[in-house]
Amino acid sequence: MNTNTSNPLDQIGDICTQMLLSYDSFAKKYHINGNELAILYTLWVDGDCTQKHIADKCQIAKQTIHTLCKKYETDGILVSHTSPNDKREKTLQFTETGRQFAQNIIEPLLAQENQAIADFGVARAEFLLNEFKILQTLLSQKLEQHHG
Repeated sequence: MNTNTSNPLDQIGDICTQMLLSYDSFAKKYHINGNELAILYTLWVDGDCTQKHIADKCQIAKQTIHTLCKKYETDGILVSHTSPNDKREKTLQFTETGRQFAQNIIEPLLAQENQAIADFGVARAEFLLNEFKILQTLLSQKLEQHHG
């Protein structure tokens, strides 16, 4: 059934997709793709972490993360070490070359994000974030209650 009016959740999803496309467009300016940007961003903001952490946080297939991280290791951007918490996992970190590579991409990105929030208004952004958290909790509860 197509009513030509999407519900608010559809509209929110469309806006989120447009935001992700903006990040993809930003990434292309640095000759990387959106998934590569997600890896660099996560390591920059969260610090050393596992491929699983990146995959879970960014909702990117683990195999995609694995392939890109292997490429970054070959290129001398990342190194991996056996995780002290789980010997089956490897913790990723930037090499010095990788830190400089990421810095040239992520610092301008963070500056633009911060400027967008400042232009939008910090209080408005915090209000919006709070509202999204409430909506996500309600949606999650409703979907978990549903028994097909």
